[in-house]
Amino acid sequence: MKDLQRNDVPATNQVKKSVFIHENTGIRILFAGNSITKHSPRPAMGWENDCGMAASDINHDYVHLLLERIKQYDKNVAWAIAQVGGYEANLLNGAKPADNHSEAADFDADIIIMFYGANTPKEYDQMTDPPRTFASAYEEMRCFLDKNATAKFLHGQGFYVRPKLDEEKKKICDKYGDAWVSLGDIGTREDTHGRFNHPSDLGMQIIADAFWEKMEPIIKEILF
Repeated sequence: MKDLQRNDVPATNQVKKSVFIHENTGIRILFAGNSITKHSPRPAMGWENDCGMAASDINHDYVHLLLERIKQYDKNVAWAIAQVGGYEANLLNGAKPADNHSEAADFDADIIIMFYGANTPKEYDQMTDPPRTFASAYEEMRCFLDKNATAKFLHGQGFYVRPKLDEEKKKICDKYGDAWVSLGDIGTREDTHGRFNHPSDLGMQIIADAFWEKMEPIIKEILF
């Protein structure tokens, strides 16, 4: 039986830089995520794409699936990615949002999607007195990215089953009255897992559908 909870992708060097900005004149969307949001090509491991892992191409990762829906309302959408895989991996070692993500904060997004956690060291799940909690690092990134305290937030349940991380994320989500996006049983279904144990095209579609259900009303509220 395939171990669907094994993360086959190293947490470090997933991208060549940490922030990617696509400027335009419309609504401003920021995606804060890890390799599922964006992973640069790494031929040595057999990954040739430059998109969310492991979509079959850039048009099938959840970021671009969402952007196509957003363009129904605003063809001039501006968007950015804050790739936080390294931040997750080093949060117990004191990583700070300002280390690599100031450009993302300066982007001044209207909507920020936070969908990460899997690169947090597995031993954290068993710690009773960690040097830093995932919740505190997650909240610090949330507030840092919302430079002017005006953004609307969506927080996603993890693709990998890490109840402790989801519980801590949900508490931060509730603290600020943000939107929580449940992914149901996606983490335990073999058909939602593709290469490198990352979301297949079906997994990416389910992720995009779940975020869009909560995002569409926010888009309408901002634009209309």
